[in-house]
Amino acid sequence: MKNVGLRLKEQREEVGFTLEEMSAKTKITIPQLRALEEGNLDFFKEDISYVPYFVRFYAQALYLDYETLRMDVDTSIKELHQTQKLKVVAQNKATKENIENRIKDRKMNRNATVLRPAGKRKVDYSLLSLLVFIILLLIALIVIFFVYVYPMIIKSNANNNETTIIALPQNPNEDVDEKPNEDDPNIPFVSQIEVLQVNAREYEISGYVVDEEVLITVTFVRDVWMKVYIDGVATDNPKSKTYKKDEVMEIRLLAKDDLDVMLHFGNLKENVVKINDEEIVWDASIANWLRGIKISFRFKGV
Repeated sequence: MKNVGLRLKEQREEVGFTLEEMSAKTKITIPQLRALEEGNLDFFKEDISYVPYFVRFYAQALYLDYETLRMDVDTSIKELHQTQKLKVVAQNKATKENIENRIKDRKMNRNATVLRPAGKRKVDYSLLSLLVFIILLLIALIVIFFVYVYPMIIKSNANNNETTIIALPQNPNEDVDEKPNEDDPNIPFVSQIEVLQVNAREYEISGYVVDEEVLITVTFVRDVWMKVYIDGVATDNPKSKTYKKDEVMEIRLLAKDDLDVMLHFGNLKENVVKINDEEIVWDASIANWLRGIKISFRFKGV
């Protein structure tokens, strides 16, 4: 986990964000972000299952591919579960040995006691108290095992058999009724984007907050070659290639005035483009375009 934390910190410093800025952007608290960058899993020991979600969301906010970090995250969590399980076993063993030693000592003391004369024998209340204490302690240990230890063992075995990790709510600091799927792309946006058609091939984007994240998605209805330009420069993220039918391409960027995003389609017909959650309705003159076409989206501040 130390390597994952170091990678997150290096990426944050490289893109020039402070912890305060990333906390405001991701809604993850500064202590949680700091713990992630330090690889400090003990910080999340109350519910370690939140860690994969935190790492995924933080990595996406820093424009990192979470799949390059997934293996290290999974391994670190499994090692922590194993360590916790070993600690519980060791504690139970120590408790059992302590009880056995007490019983042994009590028996030795009783055997060394001089026999009392025949007649009424005085009740040994100290021995009776010890027996009651041992019985209550054994009952408590059994309850603790079935309430806490056994569910942890079952949960650990279940996690070891899983190939993927279930994602958590988008903001685990808030109370929610259930956890969404980790592949759910519906991340809430800061502002309401407005898209205005200038002409058939040019659009202006307004209504954004400077430096907020804007998501442009393209859903392909057939195999289509696609290339993306940012301010006139071809980008490799996403890559220029032929995208397959039903594949979804994502472009994540920070909004700023005069930013220009150009989409170069091999053919346009029926391909669906959305900016945040707003679908672009193509002009009738190009809606069924079956050859190469470039469409530009320019951010215009108010």
